[in-house]
Amino acid sequence: MRGNESPSAVSDFACAAVAAVILLGLVFVAVRLKALQVDSAADYGYANARQSVRRVQTDGPRGRILDRNGVVLAGDRVSTDIVCDVARFRRSRRERTVEEIARAIAEVEAVVGQPPRATEERIRRHLRDELARPLVCWRDVGHDALARFLEHSRQFPGFSCRETVERVYPQGSSAAHLVGYVGRDRGEVVAGDEKFNYFEPELTGRAGVERYYNGFLRGVPGEVKVRVDALGYAIEERTAVEAAPGPDLALTLDMRIQRAAERVLEGCRGACVVIDPRSGDVLAFASAPGFDPNDFVPRLGEDHYAAMRADPAKPLLNRASGGTYAPGSTFKPVVALAALSLGVPPEATYECTGVFTLGEMRLRCASRWGHGVLDMRHAMMKSCNPYFCNLGMEAGTNAVVAAAREFGLGEKTGIDFGVDAAGVVPDAEWKLHSCGERWFSGDLAQMSVGQGMLLVTPLQMARVAGAIATGRLVTPRLKLDAPVESRPLAFAKEHLDVVREGMRMVVAGEGTSSGTGRRAGEGVAVDVSGKTGTAEIGVGERRRKNAWFIAYAPSENPTVALAIVVENAEGGGVTAAPKAAEVLKAIFGEKQTSENEGRER
Repeated sequence: MRGNESPSAVSDFACAAVAAVILLGLVFVAVRLKALQVDSAADYGYANARQSVRRVQTDGPRGRILDRNGVVLAGDRVSTDIVCDVARFRRSRRERTVEEIARAIAEVEAVVGQPPRATEERIRRHLRDELARPLVCWRDVGHDALARFLEHSRQFPGFSCRETVERVYPQGSSAAHLVGYVGRDRGEVVAGDEKFNYFEPELTGRAGVERYYNGFLRGVPGEVKVRVDALGYAIEERTAVEAAPGPDLALTLDMRIQRAAERVLEGCRGACVVIDPRSGDVLAFASAPGFDPNDFVPRLGEDHYAAMRADPAKPLLNRASGGTYAPGSTFKPVVALAALSLGVPPEATYECTGVFTLGEMRLRCASRWGHGVLDMRHAMMKSCNPYFCNLGMEAGTNAVVAAAREFGLGEKTGIDFGVDAAGVVPDAEWKLHSCGERWFSGDLAQMSVGQGMLLVTPLQMARVAGAIATGRLVTPRLKLDAPVESRPLAFAKEHLDVVREGMRMVVAGEGTSSGTGRRAGEGVAVDVSGKTGTAEIGVGERRRKNAWFIAYAPSENPTVALAIVVENAEGGGVTAAPKAAEVLKAIFGEKQTSENEGRER
């Protein structure tokens, strides 16, 4: 004790100090309580809400696909699923929950009459990955099965119906290779500050226009918020953002012409392409045999898909722009232009004796005993093989290859479509690289009549016919408002006119002499110019013919160009030309016969 301080004074000071410390502590606690319970209440409440809410990105309906006249090729329809609220069947152990859900689904199956898609393994995966979402037990339920379920729905608490959107193809198998089909995949994540917990499977293009223009057709996703309990089971959900449909896609296709092209291919393997040579609009795009894209909705069964893949007719093959064929004599106009460009006059003649001989190679003509002496126009009219073999040999490989490439052969057409085969325009370099062999004169002779290693697609040959007609090579287009792209051919007008006259004579003939493609003009209301082709492929017992016809019409100021190929056929003039006539009659109408002409006949 210091100085004269009394014991009582020291005791008072100690008490005051303790009281001050206690008061400061109370003040601190009060400040912290205010910060926690008042100032941070909103933050903690938001954090708690986020912890108990799951965000779900929902699928936006796809836009429709239309033809140029508004005919619906692909649209959306309402589909009904039967779903299970897994929270109604939860048990203390996860495996017991699986067993309880499976038992309940089996009871519903007895009424619905269809096997469920929700197997025990799928149920386990759902509880592990998508606990807050309803379990889809039956997808796209038919009317009868749905009626049976609704009639007994009170017996099945925990099960309900949910409407979704599925794709529908009103035209069935018509234009199936062009339109394509869709499947369901996880959708693309939309931008946002918060992550989504779940994604509804989104309709995604798998083939055709559906795939090529998938980003254009895709709808705008919506959002559903699901509140969950402490275990993660859903308590309630609400729509936060409505999904919006994607824009409609108008195509250049004309379903009236498309159906005509498909009719002439019924029972055949082949393709028919019709374009507008002025704009590149694809008016018809037929490939046979085909398939029904509705079979892919909501999903194609594995057995069905395996059967389609194993079918020797290859119904999934898009022959119109993906099938490559030797063009046969439809390539002869290209050879004629190659020779004309080098200065060979159209009056130049060769004598056809029925066979072209080069060393040990003998290439026969359709006329067994020969056509005799022919000039260029008449050789095209008669489709004389020896003439064009001689013409091609005179022009040379480089000129023939250059002419073919001027028409875009050997490269993709540039169409706004996923399947666009380039084909093959062979030359010495290509043969050495691809086959390890030298280029021979016989290869040029074969190519000059559209045989050998030369390969093209029907789309390419429709483009060739249109380019001859107009003097411009257009880029085919499917989207109606896509820009028109074309370039002039590097051939003189007088040379193109020679080829045009020859193609006119193929259909119209001259005097009493008929051309190989006369059947292509029979009954058609306008004049038709074209070229037949018959390509032999295979050897021995596997040897067969593919029949071709390319054309444009009217012969003056043409508005359509087409190419048709029929596999395993008799010949271009017999098989393909009459089919082309039927398509052209659907476009231009049938020729009216006067009474006088009728009596004369």
